[in-house]
Amino acid sequence: MKKTIISFLSIAVLVVAFYGTALSQQKAKAEKDDDDDASSWNGNAPGSWDAIIKDGMVNIQFYGKHWSNGRNFNQADLGALPKDKVGTFALTRESGKMTFRGVFQGNFGHGTYAFEENAGFKSYLEQKGYTGLDEELMMSVFTTDINKGYFEFLKENGYAEISNNQFKDLAQQGMSRRVLEDYFNLFKAEGYGHQSLDKLVELREHGVNTKYIASIHDMGYNDFSLDKALELRDHGVTASYIAEVRKMTNGNVTLDEAQELRDHGVSSDYVASLKKMDPNMTLEKARELRDHGVSIAFINSLQAVGYKNVTLDKAMELVDHGVNARFIKSINDLGFKDLTLDKAEELVNHGVTASFIKKMQGKGVKVKTLDDYIRLRDTGFEND
Repeated sequence: MKKTIISFLSIAVLVVAFYGTALSQQKAKAEKDDDDDASSWNGNAPGSWDAIIKDGMVNIQFYGKHWSNGRNFNQADLGALPKDKVGTFALTRESGKMTFRGVFQGNFGHGTYAFEENAGFKSYLEQKGYTGLDEELMMSVFTTDINKGYFEFLKENGYAEISNNQFKDLAQQGMSRRVLEDYFNLFKAEGYGHQSLDKLVELREHGVNTKYIASIHDMGYNDFSLDKALELRDHGVTASYIAEVRKMTNGNVTLDEAQELRDHGVSSDYVASLKKMDPNMTLEKARELRDHGVSIAFINSLQAVGYKNVTLDKAMELVDHGVNARFIKSINDLGFKDLTLDKAEELVNHGVTASFIKKMQGKGVKVKTLDDYIRLRDTGFEND
């Protein structure tokens, strides 16, 4: 055990030393270029990266001067990765070469990188009419693995003409050949037909990937458009959420219903908690309670100050009138211990607060009941 601890500390010191040097280099570069308007690292100065290995893939997050970008790589393509000791590895593609320096501990790694674009391939892109090929875009071209064969692949699938903006979108959204093939295969299998590149980019940008669409299909929903998939994704409706809703309803639910419930913040945990108070709880009632701001925490707070049998309808009424446990406690603390929820609501409606009662007491007003304070408030005595 002692040897293991010492070994771990040695690795930690090495990593900290290396990473500190890397960050110092980046800081020095940043300070030097503080007045620049550049959007990327210039002159091949190193940026930083961190990564995680999972299922034979390496997800690497790249950090430049004013941007960051994440991409997945096959672990086999990266060769031998430096484990527990700082080292280098590289990846060469038609568009350039990326050299990494860093260390992996288990499945996690970090370090610095330097990208060297292929001038010949950049010239090829310029000859095709593409402009604005700065370092950041060329890095996206590299990480997406856009090469000459990529354009032939697009042409074979019905995309012969790729505009400058479309080219940039494909690169920046990581629309690799594998990603595109997944979309094409899904569209063919599910009957979506031929889609524009702009639609493909929109789907990718909104996180509607083939896995997401397939997961909704697997839940039994086969007749929905790609626009509906975008809408569902934007509203946070996932297959797991639909499964939750089905448990609440003990049956099926439409996609529109699931979306509406999601928009109202109705979760299975919320409904389950409500059902403990009302076994006949429906989704419609849960949605109504949620819309009025009745949370489980609110109900618990009322129970904590003595209202064990508060109903859900009463809780909704109290929220609407601004009555909460804090207000009730403030009145209790002034000696009014047997405050009913109806009376608390009446006090709030008339503007009788703990501060008002204290103010009246400070003026020497001799009243005994809360009804007296309500009458005082209604007559405007406070302003006399």
